[in-house]
Amino acid sequence: MPTKLPTTITKKLGKLPDAELANHAGLPIEAIQAARQVRGIIPHGWTKWTKKNIALLGTQSDVDIAAKLGVTKTAVSRKRAQLGIEPFGYSRKQLRHRWTKAQLKWLGTISDAEIGRRLDLDATTVASKRESLGIDPIRKGRPARKWSKKELGWLGKLSDAEIARRMKIGRRKVIAKRQSLGIENPTVAATEARWTPEVIKMLGKIPDSKVSEKTGIPVSAISGYRSRHGIRINGARHTWTPEEIKMLGKIPDEEIAKKLGIKKATIATKRRRLKIGAPSSNGRG
Repeated sequence: MPTKLPTTITKKLGKLPDAELANHAGLPIEAIQAARQVRGIIPHGWTKWTKKNIALLGTQSDVDIAAKLGVTKTAVSRKRAQLGIEPFGYSRKQLRHRWTKAQLKWLGTISDAEIGRRLDLDATTVASKRESLGIDPIRKGRPARKWSKKELGWLGKLSDAEIARRMKIGRRKVIAKRQSLGIENPTVAATEARWTPEVIKMLGKIPDSKVSEKTGIPVSAISGYRSRHGIRINGARHTWTPEEIKMLGKIPDEEIAKKLGIKKATIATKRRRLKIGAPSSNGRG
């Protein structure tokens, strides 16, 4: 079941990139994508299957491509099947094929297409085997290097982007290597790990801004977590942050109240004290 999103985020589905909304709400990008897809909202900037998008088919799993393009896995699988492109990963033919030591030495030293021609395998199958071993494709006649023990040690400890930068390779190759070894994405793990029992105990008992000061977690992430878990702030006096004041008059008082976990009347009182008019009916001042 999709995560229940704040109304302010729901209204922006498809109008802003999923990644931007996920960052603003302090949620995994998958939660934003699921909420958008269940409502039948196409992703921001999506128009049709372009040559660039089609070129991705078969180079990664349908799930990964769907996440990148912001569409459903079914949409990716259907398009790939229509074009007769085999899925990425271990195809039946690959599972049947037993790689010899001599054949493995070809990987990264000659093109995937040439290896496929020699072994009667499609290039995607060869690429999948090569990437599972962390071997880069051949470039300009130079054989690719294998992952060193030091580089393998970075997986799960550094971000995929940082490893790609250090190794001067594409981030997709890092992701493929990490996933082939069953290593969790460190960024996702770190995001989940920050919600310790000590942090959770603070939620609702003191203002989100104070929790942010004590933990270093963004206020938007804190309010998003509270909203997802139905945690309301108690009757203590709310301390307004500059970011919260900027919302007054721009979005409905009710939405701000839900976001901050305080009463709608408190929002209206604060707005009137600052001589800020109520927002227009379309939710914008």
